Amino acid sequence: MISVVIPTLNEAQVIEACLRYLLELEGCAEVIVADGGSTDGTPERLAAFSQVRLVRSAPGRGRQMNAGALAARGEALLFLHADTRLPPDGLSLIQQALAQPGVAAGSFYLRFDHDHLFLRLYSLCSRINHPLFTYGDQGLFLPAEVFWQVGGFPAWSIMEDVEMLRRLQRTGRIVKIQRPVITSARRYLQNGVIRQQTLNTALVLLYHLGTSPSLLQRAYH
Repeated sequence: MISVVIPTLNEAQVIEACLRYLLELEGCAEVIVADGGSTDGTPERLAAFSQVRLVRSAPGRGRQMNAGALAARGEALLFLHADTRLPPDGLSLIQQALAQPGVAAGSFYLRFDHDHLFLRLYSLCSRINHPLFTYGDQGLFLPAEVFWQVGGFPAWSIMEDVEMLRRLQRTGRIVKIQRPVITSARRYLQNGVIRQQTLNTALVLLYHLGTSPSLLQRAYH
């Protein structure tokens, strides 16, 4: 069984559509929403979804995803952002990927719901199976055993996915399913596509150069 963990913080506008789509997928057995203290009514939107479990956590995506993983019962974990959609056969593709010998984790590549030259370029780069081109919004999945073996996510609000992939590299093979997850370009549209992508790239480079996540978090906001 694959347990789907969705970290949320003020996602009332998208969470219902996310859950409706997810629960219609074949093989969807467990969905956990790990909320970090939403004030926009996100947890209340879950009342219509009896199959979905709510876990409350201190804010910070790393903390939230760890809390969701603690509550999960599946042999495999999928961490999915609330504004990201799997391909229709995504859960089956995950099972096939994890059945391969030596696979420690995997993800999909990214496609945005808005057309822009830079977003198309980003999508193209996200097909590359390398940690520099793999991030949490691409649907990171792995066996629960491996998740706990590497210590879960660091309790950070930023770069938790980059650090997780760094740890997983030492554990086994990381695969990239050559099918896209569709994600929202809302942050890019709010802040400007080029500006947002420049900021994202700079933050990742600074992290790899040793800048602390707390400093990067302040810069991001």
